[in-house]
Amino acid sequence: MAGPLSDRELQVLRLFDSELTGPEIARELFVSYNTLRTHTKHIFTKLDVTSRRAAVLRARERGLL
Repeated sequence: MAGPLSDRELQVLRLFDSELTGPEIARELFVSYNTLRTHTKHIFTKLDVTSRRAAVLRARERGLL
């Protein structure tokens, strides 16, 4: 892993494991969609994945979820 996930990245990651769309997650967290995309890129880099589903699976493997 490229580094530990921030608290906000962990919040985003938890919401990846829901039925919410990207814009809905952004609204839930009171951030812009572009900010959500930045968090998503950081999560993908840190977990070495390329999709929300893979991020959730990797996080479960590592005990983050």
